[in-house]
Amino acid sequence: MKVFPSSEYTQIIRYTAYWVVASVMIGLISGLSSSLIFVCFDLANQTRISYPWLVYFLPFIGLLIGYLFYYYGTPIEKGTHLLIDEIHHPRAFIPKRMTPLVFFTAILTQIFGGSAGREAPAVQLSGALTDHITQAFRVPGDNRKIFLIASIGSGFAAIFGLPLAGAIYGLEITALGKLRYSAVFPCFVSALVASQIPELFHISHPHQYYVVSSFPDFNFTTISSLIVAGLLFGFVARIFIASILFVSKQLNHYVRFMPFRPMVGGILIMLMTIIVGHQKFNGLGVCSIISSFYIDLPVTDFLGKIIFTATTLGSGFKGGEITPLFFVGTTFGNALGQFLPLPISLLAGLGLVSLFAGASKAPLTSIVLAIELFGADIAQYAVITCLLAYLFSGNCGLYIQQNLKLRGEE
Repeated sequence: MKVFPSSEYTQIIRYTAYWVVASVMIGLISGLSSSLIFVCFDLANQTRISYPWLVYFLPFIGLLIGYLFYYYGTPIEKGTHLLIDEIHHPRAFIPKRMTPLVFFTAILTQIFGGSAGREAPAVQLSGALTDHITQAFRVPGDNRKIFLIASIGSGFAAIFGLPLAGAIYGLEITALGKLRYSAVFPCFVSALVASQIPELFHISHPHQYYVVSSFPDFNFTTISSLIVAGLLFGFVARIFIASILFVSKQLNHYVRFMPFRPMVGGILIMLMTIIVGHQKFNGLGVCSIISSFYIDLPVTDFLGKIIFTATTLGSGFKGGEITPLFFVGTTFGNALGQFLPLPISLLAGLGLVSLFAGASKAPLTSIVLAIELFGADIAQYAVITCLLAYLFSGNCGLYIQQNLKLRGEE
């Protein structure tokens, strides 16, 4: 047997060259599209803050979005689920209209006061544009699946500036019990490339202000408090998902004509904004996420964000669940810090990653996310709360396919 057989290494070199080129291309697409989303969402939120009366037009924007998806939305309304579907049960290329439709409706949702995140539009744009490339270059079916997995991970990496968490996220949420090792190399390379693109445009990610000020000694009191926190994080993650599903189910039942559902949701959000007297729960809520690490906040803030987000996404407005989930996690952690003998900044950070673990059913991503955000010192704390939140959030997740897998269905 040859130690270095030339034929084997020729195949390795060809394979590596192919996926390096492909991964860099995916990373560039994801990085550029996510940078555009990031900048546009910031401008949208600044506009909404400068002109708070824009929320009064949200019902009309809801009607517009409803009609757009009524006429052009099939199967685009499935969002990230459509990308995951195409990985496991390929049927057709992602429709080209997904790119402009997702982009403009998500921006409109932000400008006029809906509560939604920017990560879903970033991931969906990355996936749709990448799939257009696979169609143009006639990429084989198995390779197309890897392209889509890498686009999901790199889109997440670019929008949050977290390459390791992004790569593992792409692998973990599409795994459904079977990790594609052939996608590991493309996922990491594309995520690393994508995460660097926003820096070229001097985009500053808000996570640089997420700071855990201190880590207590790892003793019985600390472990007991972490267990309590982890259980509660899991329950709140379940409430978050159940709330979105509840609003969606109720509106589907009582409002038969689909375009009217976002309009009704817009009316409810407008009325709730008037009642609370501020717009803390509208838009992304980044300021509250940052504040959670430094000062005591009202203990009910997390409930307000759950209600606003459930109404927004459950009624059919467009945007992501993860940034609102970060808001809920940090503010709930902040509230726990006012009762448990742990620093509020630590519980805010653990709330962010643990609710993500419970809702996304991606505990490995969540632990890596914690380390990438807060450093290696948080690892032993995050392992406890993330795994408990993952377990006690129950058989429900952000992605329908995960719910089926957790129930043992295929």
